[in-house]
Amino acid sequence: MTNAVPEECFARGHNKLGGVWSNLSQDVARYLTKSPANIAQGDNFKARLSAFLTPELLCLLLYRFSHYFYVTRWRRVAAALARLNSLVHRVTITPQSCIGGGCRLPHPANVTFHGRAGSGLTLYSLAICCPKEPVLDIPVAMGPNLGERVTVGAHAVVMGPIHLGDDTKVAFTVWVDHDVPARSLVVSAALRQTMRSQVADAQSSACPYATAVCETNEETATFGQKQE
Repeated sequence: MTNAVPEECFARGHNKLGGVWSNLSQDVARYLTKSPANIAQGDNFKARLSAFLTPELLCLLLYRFSHYFYVTRWRRVAAALARLNSLVHRVTITPQSCIGGGCRLPHPANVTFHGRAGSGLTLYSLAICCPKEPVLDIPVAMGPNLGERVTVGAHAVVMGPIHLGDDTKVAFTVWVDHDVPARSLVVSAALRQTMRSQVADAQSSACPYATAVCETNEETATFGQKQE
């Protein structure tokens, strides 16, 4: 593995156990607010213990410590934990990847991540964020750099040294290999056409609220078609 460590790792305290625990606490806190049922359960010791026993939090636990050992240069231990995560949870998050707190993996199976991301990242099943090269033993700067509160849908691919701005949402089955500005909705060409049709229908209706919603969606749905 490369010895390069992203600067964000030190800023987020990923080289300290206190920083690891802080990020895990944010992961758990976000999990506990994912649904009305979880919110009703409250944030207490029993709720946090139950959360830690879920596949989502267990794979994040393994990733957090594999990253900690990578940053502190215990590279073999880091690789072993990442490998264990892959075998047990079928999740590939490389130890050198730097992810902020409050991460969510609602359906962690077959998620692949090699890059950098801010807090509040959400990755759905089979989401892939990786370099263009067919190997993951390269600097994370070769992979995507995701901003704060980015969501990558199921079967979506975010590839290469690109940047996705804060609050960007990538729809399912979309391929992205270019920079995307903040607060964008990235959809496929087919879905974009459907949304434009909805805008046209709403504009001809007598419902100003529906028109406003469709116009907002159409404005942000400007990306998503794979560039040749």
